[in-house]
Amino acid sequence: MNEHRAPPVAGHDYPQTWSQFTDWFHNEGPCLDYLERLRWPQQFICPKCGIIGAPLKTSRNRLVCQTCSHQTSVTAGTIFDKTRTPLKVWLAAAWYI
Repeated sequence: MNEHRAPPVAGHDYPQTWSQFTDWFHNEGPCLDYLERLRWPQQFICPKCGIIGAPLKTSRNRLVCQTCSHQTSVTAGTIFDKTRTPLKVWLAAAWYI
């Protein structure tokens, strides 16, 4: 996440077909990466201290601020917060709508 990324473009940065969907989101990893890009289009911003920079990533998909050690997740504070439903299922539901 150190590189400068362009923000997602509506109608372009989402799969157009079901085949593309299954290619893009074959498991939870790409789903988390996609949501991270949507939430922080340029770089991660710590919700506690506001520092901009690359977080450390833990084995449980937590993002840890290198400055204040605050832990968060891509889904914290979103409609996906504390869900037990896999993100692939949520994104598939959104794709169908």
